Amino acid sequence: MFTELPTPLGERVEFASAGWLKEVERFLSERADALPDAEFAFSMRLDNPPPHLHEGPEPFGFTVSLQRGAVAVSPTPSEAVDVHRRADYNAALPFAWTVHGGDDGIRARIQREYHLLASDRYPPTDAHPHLERRLAQTLADLHDHMARRTVNNPDVEHRIKHFGLTANVAELAERGYTVLPNAFSAEFADALRAETHRNHDANPPNAGFRATMLLKRGRVWEEAAVHPWVLTLADWLLGRGCLMYQSDTIVKGAGLDTHPGLHSDYAASMVAEPFPEFCLEATAVWAIDDFRGDAGPTCVLPGSHRKGRQVPAGTTQAGTSTLEMPSGSIAFWHGALWHGSTLRKAPGKRTSLHNAYSRNFVRPVERYEDIDADILNRNPPAFATLCGLDDAFGKSGEAGADFARLGYAAKAGYGRTALPQGPSRFG
Repeated sequence: MFTELPTPLGERVEFASAGWLKEVERFLSERADALPDAEFAFSMRLDNPPPHLHEGPEPFGFTVSLQRGAVAVSPTPSEAVDVHRRADYNAALPFAWTVHGGDDGIRARIQREYHLLASDRYPPTDAHPHLERRLAQTLADLHDHMARRTVNNPDVEHRIKHFGLTANVAELAERGYTVLPNAFSAEFADALRAETHRNHDANPPNAGFRATMLLKRGRVWEEAAVHPWVLTLADWLLGRGCLMYQSDTIVKGAGLDTHPGLHSDYAASMVAEPFPEFCLEATAVWAIDDFRGDAGPTCVLPGSHRKGRQVPAGTTQAGTSTLEMPSGSIAFWHGALWHGSTLRKAPGKRTSLHNAYSRNFVRPVERYEDIDADILNRNPPAFATLCGLDDAFGKSGEAGADFARLGYAAKAGYGRTALPQGPSRFG
């Protein structure tokens, strides 16, 4: 069996789209009678919106007003409001899809991490303590209600441009790998490291150097899974609707060589040769600790993803390059890339997170279709997509195939990078 989505597919909307604004208006209108004295208006101007949502010189965004029981929602930003914000569309999007659940720690962590990624392009996400309690709670509830419905920008090329990932995409195509520096903070690395060692310490004896099934192990792993840069590169390589193929951590102690020689990540799925021209699986490796020369970093054979075959037995690491990167970096590579580990010579331990993603028709190593509904409810639609809950695979019932999911996946352009033709896919 699989977990039912807490928010139906038909209620998903693109950030600041007509359908998104309509749902904002409906939500507030149903609660306006409980706020008869409220007088508050907020607005956001969103620069560089995806062209399928808005073209032309006019400002794009929205204004929401609640005036003594009357709700007005406009698709035009305004500065004549109580709170006005301005941000790049893609930069603001991860804020919009993050469910706070009343947890100020989540709010603070997301503000820290996403400001790290694009500093002044990100809007502040502070609460408004001067607001009357019921109004403040209603706005917090509105944020979480919309976050559970807000999909990622389906225009992958638009995300690449405005996240500044054009050079990374070129490196993926040419070399088969790229590195994202300053992708997460030292504070987030500390949280990931603490959770990693808690998981590993709880493993049974002789369990090895891995801890797996991380999407069921806590909020920090959920947030890592939907890192905006990583999702963009995954969607570019694998097509929209990609899945979490495997999520695990590795703790590498002195004298340990976890993956000697070379291998490709296609080996686990036993992909037949010659490999298809399109990518089937890709991996993001988070340097929770430094990947320096004596720490046993990954080595890669640049361009080997174009060989289109598994690594022959006995292949050495001759000609490889070492991926040395400081903590806070994320390496991302094509699953057909030939790579391996090197011996850790330094004392102590090195901690890393390995999130692998696959095309939506590839059978993952880990199964998340039965993930707890509470986990889905505190995450955006992009998370449910990674868990394999959007598509029709394995969801046939007595009536046959799940045509609602089949239709949704087709309309959303799953399996493709190019944007489907027509107006907004999500209202």
